Amino acid sequence: MDTMREFGTIWKKFMVMCRAKLMEKSKQCSLSVSAAEMAIQDAASIWFDPYEACGQWLKCFEKEEPQAAERVKNILHGIKFENIPKKNNLSDLGVLGVTIGCAAAGAGFGAWLFHLGTVGTVLSAAVPAVVLYPAMKGYQKTEKEKAEKEEITKYMEQLSLVREEIEGILNSIL
Repeated sequence: MDTMREFGTIWKKFMVMCRAKLMEKSKQCSLSVSAAEMAIQDAASIWFDPYEACGQWLKCFEKEEPQAAERVKNILHGIKFENIPKKNNLSDLGVLGVTIGCAAAGAGFGAWLFHLGTVGTVLSAAVPAVVLYPAMKGYQKTEKEKAEKEEITKYMEQLSLVREEIEGILNSIL
């Protein structure tokens, strides 16, 4: 059994499962360290299921190297993440504030420059607000999605350290 090569193949499948679990969890709630760890422990359960490819690999490895396999199991059971600082995204109040500010500026500018009446001043306020609000909401959503993807990527990078630790065990016995 080519242990390292098979482990590499199995690990790629595990990483795909982890990314999917993290994405699923981030859609359900804010991705905190504990939520990410729960998602990864859920994904890590495939290492202990003898009907999954990961579980089959670990079972075969356990037959060949029981002590090393036990160390690998302990690593997989004990996956912990470091805290990832949250990015400050544009809040709903920020979106509303920018929109109201631009509407007020439009009204003031229109009234001052063009000496508009009441209807003209209202329109010069409403047009920027109507145009800007959906644009700001779109920007807010894009920034939130970008922050979630970056957060998931940082958790995945932390998982690569787990891989290196397991590969260290495998290299020590080969």
